[in-house]
Amino acid sequence: MTTLLACALAAPALVIGQPPPASAPRGPGHVLERQQALRDRIQRLENRMLELSRLLAEREPAKAERLRDGLEHAGRQQIRTRIEKLIELLRSEQFSDADRSQQVLLADLESLLELLTSSRNELDRRREERERLEALQRAIRVLIDEQTQHLYRTRHAGQQLERQTAEGAGVPRELADMLRQLEQMQRDTQRKAADLRGQMDPGGPPNRATPGQDALQRAERRMQSAADRLGEQDASAAGKQEEEALQDLHKASDELDDALRQVRREEAEETLAALESRFRQMLTRERGVRETVGELAALTEAGRAQPEAMQRLRETSEQQRQVAQQAEHTLAILVDEGTTVIVPELVRQMAGDMATVAERLAAEDVAAGTQAVLDDILALLEEIVGVLERERDEMSQRDEGQPGDEDRRQPLLPGSAELKLLRSSQLRLNERTCVLQGAWQDRSEAGATTAAAEAARLGQRQQRLAELARQMNERKP
Repeated sequence: MTTLLACALAAPALVIGQPPPASAPRGPGHVLERQQALRDRIQRLENRMLELSRLLAEREPAKAERLRDGLEHAGRQQIRTRIEKLIELLRSEQFSDADRSQQVLLADLESLLELLTSSRNELDRRREERERLEALQRAIRVLIDEQTQHLYRTRHAGQQLERQTAEGAGVPRELADMLRQLEQMQRDTQRKAADLRGQMDPGGPPNRATPGQDALQRAERRMQSAADRLGEQDASAAGKQEEEALQDLHKASDELDDALRQVRREEAEETLAALESRFRQMLTRERGVRETVGELAALTEAGRAQPEAMQRLRETSEQQRQVAQQAEHTLAILVDEGTTVIVPELVRQMAGDMATVAERLAAEDVAAGTQAVLDDILALLEEIVGVLERERDEMSQRDEGQPGDEDRRQPLLPGSAELKLLRSSQLRLNERTCVLQGAWQDRSEAGATTAAAEAARLGQRQQRLAELARQMNERKP
């Protein structure tokens, strides 16, 4: 699949990036035809990607997710719209502007190709870089603790040496043994610093060096000098070198803190953008489902439902099932991100509601209960999209250098936003409970069975909301 998509994307890129064959006519009309052919090819490619994502959704969900990412990327970059504008530029013979636009478009097509063929997406890379820097930061802090202990012991030994010198006595054996032990301990810490510096080297160009790497190298050299002075029984000089090594370690830690703050911010921005895109897409598709169900319900009540309407209902059921799968994939992102409490559970419940609606539509159930569940789904999607949009706006306005908790990641969403979502979910649950009371008036066996199942589902949901409220209350600020 990846090879097929790579070839499909590479061909449009070549159409833009390479001149036509020498035997081909080179007039403006021919260039316009080539650009129109590219537009048609991009259209076919997007259709094929959409078709493949649906076919692979169950058997190979990871590949299907990557295809959806590619489609979303193409939408955000407005690939097709920009190609149409290119065609208009060529028609009006604005060749200079068209050439500049083509170069930018080529770069975006190449980024789309990389997204589809790369084994990792940008979120994965951001997360791996954060985890790498966090591990380095923990190791630096271990070195700081060790070096602080070395400095304390060396100063203590230096005081003993000064007393011995003032008394005109030689270095006692016990003190000499202590200095040798301190020398060995310092060399052990130096080796740890050297190993850590090796881990910090990404093996790339110099301008991609890990923050703190130079400071750590200076600390390593000062540790070696301190160990040499201890071997010479010069505790005073060794203490000065150890103190400077400690300062360098703190500088390395500070540089890593700055890098971590930036990486965490970028990861949060990427995650918010990805989530907002997915929820917006679900919202659009869910609105289509709700509109179709409303129309078919009106036809059913009027007794005018035709076989074509029932076929449309079955297609809508399949569309609803696909949206439920998309919600499950989005839930996986939230769980993997791991800093939110409320949203993952709400999305899990929403995916369950979507699956329930798909089953009801497959059974030709477009009654008020089904429509009420759809309304709840739409309300939750609209709220989540609003929360994500506001958080992205606030994050973009926030000062990048604003200090924060450097020891751990900040939640993707503030607690206040999650509590608002929890409150809204409780209100919707109350409304569904009121609707359920009316369902109990249905004396038929099928109606009673459906109401009992819904009551059990709502009871479980109420328990989960109570548990989420407890978790939010216990979460540290």
